[in-house]
Amino acid sequence: MLSTRRAAATAAAVGVLALVVLLLTGVFTLAAAAVAAALLISLAALAFLVLGMRRLDGKAQRIDLRVKKNETSHAANAAALKRIETRLEELSRAVEESAARRTEDLSAILVSLGEDRVNAMAHAREVERLREEVRALGSA
Repeated sequence: MLSTRRAAATAAAVGVLALVVLLLTGVFTLAAAAVAAALLISLAALAFLVLGMRRLDGKAQRIDLRVKKNETSHAANAAALKRIETRLEELSRAVEESAARRTEDLSAILVSLGEDRVNAMAHAREVERLREEVRALGSA
């Protein structure tokens, strides 16, 4: 099947051939043939321009559809990024709270260990003092 541009070019060629045949058979005079040729050339140029504009319009429509598709995709991506950003903020807050709790727990454990150590040292001194007393009693 012929494209529209090829069909227009074929029609222009057939018109020129018909004009030449009419000129050679004597139906047209040379002046009338020149005017008809000018008219045919004008019509061919107009057809070429119209078909060229149709082609450009089709391309513009396809480009417009692609742009709309991309805009839709970008909007969906932006919404997804917003959801991810919100989730990351929530997770960040949870990690910060967990770190604060862990720090408090570690501080409490260290304080408890420190108290136990101080108490153990006091007990060790008390035991040492009692040993001294027992030794003193044992040597007496």
